[in-house]
Amino acid sequence: MQPTSKYSTGLRFGLITGLVYAILLFLRYNFFAGSPISLGIFSMISYLVILVLYLFAGISRKKELVGYADFKDIFQTIFITIIITEIVYVVFNAIYLKYVDPSFFDNFKLVTRNFLEKSGLKQDQIDEKMKSFDDANNQLTPMGLIKGFGVWVIIDSIIGMIYASILRKKKDIFQETKL
Repeated sequence: MQPTSKYSTGLRFGLITGLVYAILLFLRYNFFAGSPISLGIFSMISYLVILVLYLFAGISRKKELVGYADFKDIFQTIFITIIITEIVYVVFNAIYLKYVDPSFFDNFKLVTRNFLEKSGLKQDQIDEKMKSFDDANNQLTPMGLIKGFGVWVIIDSIIGMIYASILRKKKDIFQETKL
């Protein structure tokens, strides 16, 4: 059996993971933004789903290489998957939050403020927590998107390296080869 290219496996899993991420983002923004807690929980669950898909990309590459793959083979496939997924994430957020629902941050800011007021925090504590929303629009600038892309590629790549380290398996040098 001829193994497929590391690029084709990475591209396939990148497109699948990117599509799943776009669907999860759409669900997050439309159904879970009514509460900061539900949005946070759904965001964490969504990210765990993406991490599992990165792992599946590595496992798929290892299977294509008949169970024997080194760190480089697996990580390259995972890294391609990460790059495509993060590009989809940036493009989806840029389009959705800038054109489809430009008032998302304002609405979520209001929901969060109401939540914090109901929780009994003092006004200065609420104001401190609300400062993070002031930077939300800066994240949608071209420089903010590039910076966010770079940070998440690095974070995801560290996880991808861990996966590649776990999944790697070299052939025994004393194993006989079949002709």
